[in-house]
Formats: sequence, C-alpha cells, structure tokens
Amino acid sequence: MTDNKINFVLSLHNHQPVGNFPHVFEETFEKAYKPFINELLQHPEIKVTLHYTGILYEWFLKERPEFMDLLRKLVARGQVEIMGGGFYEPVLPVIPDEDKIGQIKKMSDFVRLHLGTEVRGIWLAERIWEPNLTKAIAEAGIEYIVVDDAHFKKVGFSQEDSTGYFVTEEQGKKLKIFPISEKLRYLIPFKEPEKTISYMRKMATPEGDRILVLADDGEKLGSWPDTYKAVYQDGWLIRFFELLKENSSWLSTVNFSECMDNFPSKGTIYLPTGSYREMMEWSGGFWRNFLVRYPESNQMHKRMLFVRKKVYQISDPQIRSQALDYLWAGQCNCAYWHGVFGGLYLNFLRSAIYKSLISAQVIAEKQLYPGGDWLEVAQEDILYDGHDEIAVNNSEIGMYISPFNGGSMFGLDYKPGAFNVLDTLTRRPENYHKSIFELLNDTKNDNCHQEDSHGGVKTIHELVKVKEKGLEEYLIYDRYQRVSLIDHFFNLDETLENFKKGEYIETGNFVMKPYEVSVSNNDEAVITLSRKGKVKQHEEQSKNIYLEKKIKVNPGNSKVKIKYLIKNNGESELNTRFGIEFNFSFLGGYAPDRYYYSDRVIESQHLASTGEMKEVDIIGIKDEWQNIDLSLSFNQNAGIWRFPIETISQSEDGIERSYQNSVLMPYWDLKLMPGEEWQLEIDKEINRPG
Repeated sequence: MTDNKINFVLSLHNHQPVGNFPHVFEETFEKAYKPFINELLQHPEIKVTLHYTGILYEWFLKERPEFMDLLRKLVARGQVEIMGGGFYEPVLPVIPDEDKIGQIKKMSDFVRLHLGTEVRGIWLAERIWEPNLTKAIAEAGIEYIVVDDAHFKKVGFSQEDSTGYFVTEEQGKKLKIFPISEKLRYLIPFKEPEKTISYMRKMATPEGDRILVLADDGEKLGSWPDTYKAVYQDGWLIRFFELLKENSSWLSTVNFSECMDNFPSKGTIYLPTGSYREMMEWSGGFWRNFLVRYPESNQMHKRMLFVRKKVYQISDPQIRSQALDYLWAGQCNCAYWHGVFGGLYLNFLRSAIYKSLISAQVIAEKQLYPGGDWLEVAQEDILYDGHDEIAVNNSEIGMYISPFNGGSMFGLDYKPGAFNVLDTLTRRPENYHKSIFELLNDTKNDNCHQEDSHGGVKTIHELVKVKEKGLEEYLIYDRYQRVSLIDHFFNLDETLENFKKGEYIETGNFVMKPYEVSVSNNDEAVITLSRKGKVKQHEEQSKNIYLEKKIKVNPGNSKVKIKYLIKNNGESELNTRFGIEFNFSFLGGYAPDRYYYSDRVIESQHLASTGEMKEVDIIGIKDEWQNIDLSLSFNQNAGIWRFPIETISQSEDGIERSYQNSVLMPYWDLKLMPGEEWQLEIDKEINRPG
C-alpha cells in the first residue's frame, strides 16, 4: 500500500476526413466509436474527455442519431467532458485567424446545441502548435489546449515536470496547456493494461497533484490494424477499466475542467513550434514543410486563400455563411500532408478538398457577378512563390497557369461538377521507399523487421507482398511536377516506353522553364506565353527555337482554345518531335465508367491503360460517374502516347499502389527549314455529355 496519489485524464480524439468513403465511417463506427461508448456506459466511475470533429458529428446526426443520445447521456451524468476544436479539423496555424475563430465557435455552438454542454478546451489538429495560436484560440472563448510533452522536453522539462497544466500568453491573451504523455501513447492499448497502471504508480507522489494525460486517436481503440481483437474481443479495455476502478484509492480518473478547477497552474511557459515526435520526423521538423515538399499541397492551400478572398466579399450574411462552410470544409487537414497514413496520396481526399473550395467559389461568384456572362482574369502571386500566376474564371471553368513553370496549367475546374480535372500527383521519393528496397533485397534474414512510426511492426513478410504484386516496377520518380500544357522536344526515334519510365532524352530546354507572358481581357481572355529556347538535334549544334502558345477563354463557355506557333530561328533544318503533355485526374484508373474515346480504335479504354495511337483528330475522356466529358481536338493529326501515373505509398494497411492521373501526350514530327513556322490549334472542351 502507498499514500502516493495521481490523477489521470483519458482523452480520445475521433476524426474522419472530408470526402472519406461511407464504408470507412461505418466500419470505424462499428469497430471503435460505438464499442468504446458502450463499454464506457458500463463503468460510470470512469471519467473521459472526448473530441469528435464536426465531420463525424454531422455523420452521427444523419446516420446514427442514437449515438448522439448516448453522448448526451454521458455528458449529463458528468462522466464525459466534450472537447471542441476547428469544426472541419484544420491545421490551425495555416488558416487565417478569422477562420480559426469561426471554426472553433461553430464547434462550440454545435456542442452546446446538440450535447447541452459548454466547450472549455479544444483539440489541435495533428497536435500542431505554433505560439501565435494563443491569441486566436483565447479570442474564440477557449481556456485550454493539449499538446505533446515533446514540446516541454524541448525547453528542458523532464517527464516528471510535464505532469500538470501551465499557462502561456500571446499579446496579453491567456491559454492553459496540458502536456500529453508520449509514454502513455505507446502503452495504451499496445501493452498489457497492468503496465500502464505500473507506470502511473511510479509517477504518483505524496502531494497527489500530478496529472498524467493520455490524449490520442480514438481509432487506435478498435479500427487500427489488429486493435479490435485486442481491445474488445480479447478484453483489453474492460481489463483496463477494471484496473482503474480497483486502484481508485490512489488513481483518480478526471477530466481537464476538473483539473483546472481543483489544481493550481504549474506556472508560465512558452513552447516552441512543433507537434508529436513522429509528425516532426515526417515533416522534417516543421509541419509547413509539407507545403514545400509537395507542390500539390501548396496549390490546394493557396487555392483556399484565393477562394477565401471571394467568399469574404459576399455581403449577404446568410449566403456568406453557406460559402464559409464549404471554405472551411476545404481546410480539412488530411489531404494536405503525408506520413504513415495515405493523406495526400489518396486522390479522393484531394478531390473532396477541391470540391469544397470550388463550391465555395461558385457561391461567391454568383453574388459577385449576378447578371449575365462574365469573365475574370487575375494576374498575381497566387502560389506565394515570388512569381505571378494567372487565374482565368468564368461561370463554367476556372483555369490556373504558371508562366514561370513552363507556362504550364496547374488547375482546371469544371464548376458545374465542382471538380478539378488537373488534381494530379507527382511521383517522388519517400523515406520508406529506401526501406522497401533494402528489405526486399535482404534474402538472408527472413526475420528482419522495422518498427513503423506508430510503434507497430512491419515484418519482412508484409513487405514481400510488394514483390508478389510486382510493385517495384512502379517506383519511378518524375523529373518535374505532373501538370498540363508542358512543352517537350524529343528525338524522332523517342519511344512511349522510354517516356513512361522516365528514361527518355529531353532535347529542348522548355520543360518548367520561365516563359514570357502577356494578358488581355476584352471580349475574351487571351494569355500569350512565349519562350526563346534551344533544341539539340543528335550531335549537331543546338537550334534556336521560338515557341508561343496562346490560351483563349470566353465568357460563359467551357471551351479553351490553345494556339501554338513554333519557329526555327536556327541556321539549319530542324527535325524534331514536339509533344504537349496533359495530365488529367478522374479518380478511377480502372473503373469501367471512366474511359478514353477517340476517332481511332482504342483497344483498352480504361484510364490506367498504356498505348500509342496515330493520326488522331480527337481524344477524350468520359466520366459517367460524374457526368463529365473532356476532349482535346487538333487541327493537325497527332500521334498520342497515353499511360497512367501510379504511386507507391504507405498507409494504415501497408504499402499501396494508387492510381493518380493519366498522361495524354499528343505529338507531331516536325521538319522546319530556317525561318520556317509551324502552327497548331487545339480545342480543349469540358462539359456534360449529351
């Protein structure tokens, strides 16, 4: 027996991303959310703090309203404290303060209305902390947050020191901070419950004022691999709850509000930027690095800021509120980064972000342009990269062009479908790719293993599945970002297979190089992009080439006209193959309701097919699932290369191969004498078929 005592806060964060599949919501509910609450109801002595994101709350109300009744019951009897947060689970530091406060207040209002309780603390998405958050969070009416004890260790605190709550401030605004125990994160529920009790006994003191906090994903109690069997079928959770009750003479389960009301602060603290240790490894030490490492993530984030400007111009409060809800849904964090989970690599999550942002934009534009057809051209630093990009918008499409990066097109929204057909992803090295190669090549040690970043184990047997599926051949890395309107020059004998594998020879210096630009917007928008470059022809001296492309868009029209002019400014004949690379994403590479069509026979029409065609006037993609038809037609017959971009990424279920987008490369073999010009017209159209 001992007189030492300790307080324990068990807090679970529960979340599903905007755009996740319905079956994932259902499976996770049955394996994690529902069984935990059912078990908790049987143990009224155990106090818990729960956080659900607004995405889940809305799903509960629609699909499982009885679950909300159970939550209300637990709250009413004082067993559960509800924690708030950003309604759509944004990474708070990277959204404007108005949105931070708006999302937090939306959640607090929801909890008050549907669960009959006040929110005093919030969950930080991915526990990402930056010191300037204090002011906005406090102004949203919040008293406390929880962050990992890794922050405290960075400023010299020991494990024993990090056992209470502290106070920080920013510009005179105050916030209380509880440290989360990393030790408990690795014990619960992966080790026997007795080990957790033993650790807490070791941390108990005669004063009894220490507070140990376990705040972690609720999904780890049931829906993470193998946890449903361990936690529920094998009885881990009931044993843990029984042990908490058996040791209640010295071990008290409490919630955060009780701690603030009954224990004094441990003093002032200022914590550095950071998150949990694993996130720091994935991000390279700072979450915002994801916006640098993945241009696709930065494009989503900067599109959000671009759309936001329009939303905040809406004068009608009710309509603005509707648009804000879509904007905030487009701030959901999951598609913006990648660690051990799929995240950015899941095309349907990225698509859901764009769908939300485009929906917000459409609402705003209907208010900003209430009558007739309209056309808007913005030339500004949209990507915040120090270079002006160009946004062309009308009621049907939105188009985004980067003159600095090869005059390429990195966004094309079809507004009636709220769909960005250029939501592509580039194949790039990931740290775990090296581990895959090393383990697959290690044939001597059949028992070797590596621990993943959440403490689980990936055995050699699991990784051998990569070899069995033939996935090694898909570990190809792109030289440039897979966007559209990329200008290539090749030797005449270059092949589709070489280009697909990235083993081709680029003879020009146009790909992702800076282009000159001029913009006009009278009755139609005309974007003129040009570059004086060179093309090398086998062993001969490089030829001087002038390339110009004009992109034309009209009001109220989904058709984009693209005109090319190539002039041989060299002193000898130019013989070259010229190709224009397009990358389109329609989510399902192997789905039968998404396929290619052409004026020529296509033997395999699905979007993950590979092939070459000759003498093509038109090629297109039909998406019957979304009722979208996209086509490219040429005034000069083209050869066409097509193939899929598929990535190898790590997820909860191991190593996965994922379809991202399809490459369409129309090409022409050119023979130009000195001073001779070649011209081409392309009609790019996107609409509802029929």
